[in-house]
Amino acid sequence: MARVSGLLLQGAAARLRVPCVAIVVLWAVVLWACLTEPDAARPGAAPASVQPPSAAPRTPAVVAAILSSGPIPIVRSGQRSPVGGIFDRFDVNAQPIAAPVNAAGQVAFYASILRDKSREGIFLASAGQIIKAAAVGDRVPGGGILSEFAKHPMPALNNHGTIAFGAALTGANGGEGMFLSRGGVLTVVALAGADAPGVVGGTFAEFDAPALNDGEDVVFVALVRRGRETFQALYRLSNGRLRKLIAEGDQVPGGGTFDKFGIPSINNRGVIAFPASLDHAPALGGIFVTGTRDLKLLAAVGALAPDGRMMVRFSERVAIDDDDDIAFGAVLGAGKTAAEAVMMVNTTGLELLAVTGAPAPGGGRFAGFGPWPSAGPAGRVVFVAALEDGPGQTGIYAWRSGTLSRVILTGDPLPGGGVLAPFAINAVTSAGQDGGVTFATMTGTAEGHRIYYFKPKTE
Repeated sequence: MARVSGLLLQGAAARLRVPCVAIVVLWAVVLWACLTEPDAARPGAAPASVQPPSAAPRTPAVVAAILSSGPIPIVRSGQRSPVGGIFDRFDVNAQPIAAPVNAAGQVAFYASILRDKSREGIFLASAGQIIKAAAVGDRVPGGGILSEFAKHPMPALNNHGTIAFGAALTGANGGEGMFLSRGGVLTVVALAGADAPGVVGGTFAEFDAPALNDGEDVVFVALVRRGRETFQALYRLSNGRLRKLIAEGDQVPGGGTFDKFGIPSINNRGVIAFPASLDHAPALGGIFVTGTRDLKLLAAVGALAPDGRMMVRFSERVAIDDDDDIAFGAVLGAGKTAAEAVMMVNTTGLELLAVTGAPAPGGGRFAGFGPWPSAGPAGRVVFVAALEDGPGQTGIYAWRSGTLSRVILTGDPLPGGGVLAPFAINAVTSAGQDGGVTFATMTGTAEGHRIYYFKPKTE
């Protein structure tokens, strides 16, 4: 799937390092530059249950029993998989490991598998069990078999336990598809080779990572082919109807046209937030809303942040909560005054949540931030940050109502002994509805890859 290249936010990449882990690329951003095709390749716990989850969410025992004294491991490398074999890795080519968590405490994640023909799948940790949502070899309604997961296998999860994801197919007309998994039952959202709604003579070619809300509206960016040309378009599935919202070349309010799109986000009110680069427009790029709100530019490249510095870059992915607050990463200023930041935009304007060089709660100064932040309820934003002169090298921080707090730090003690391992490469965190977060760690051992859930005492 074509992604924004431009001038990547690589400054933090040199600083957001953890022991034994070299951060290869910290930021992948939506900016004004041309997009290029990525070269990313596809790539002993108790036995896991294979029963599908119930339709209604329930609080898993693993979350309900949390002692709030440390993070609880959801899954680890070497653990038995519900489809056979053992879990190996939870990422592809060092991409961020996104493990969304819902109000019921269920966690969705991608994993590769060793010693089984399934090879990889999307899974749901629920009620102390790990359940298959979809795996290589599963049959797809209408024909075809799942053969491989997307280049960017980041599932989306809602509060009913439904998961949206992209995957490749064999034995069908389309090479890729976008799907929903409800209780282990697959539903097709869109297939490569099928007609692209809203584009005369257009067909779907590829899909990027989806977003999903509790109404099971799905939004995603698709690559559409029409004759010899290909272009990106933003699509939404709502009430069983798939329709195009915006495409490359469409007019931007205020002048110019849309060029390329980042990964969108949707809230339960049906408001969609997305970053985009622009062509022949007053701004080179910006963050927009659409869906149940009129299409509008909320933050533009070149706008001034609250500290007076100019915003020059945005993260490739943004997060929106149910109050329409949009969190994103940015670069402010240029040259010696340049700084990375975590920001929020809403109808009242821009807010600066954290910036490199500023003091971090609990000690040290912020030195860099993860690829993008995550938004929880009540205006809560969580993000990964690297530290200078701090008690640890990397941590997760939360912002709410003007107050920053530290959630957890690498090197913090674990309940069963030992300390928290370094975060995974290109670390991100996902915010839960109950104040908890998920994150991934890695070490050099055979069981070194883990996904954790953690709810701090203060939440």
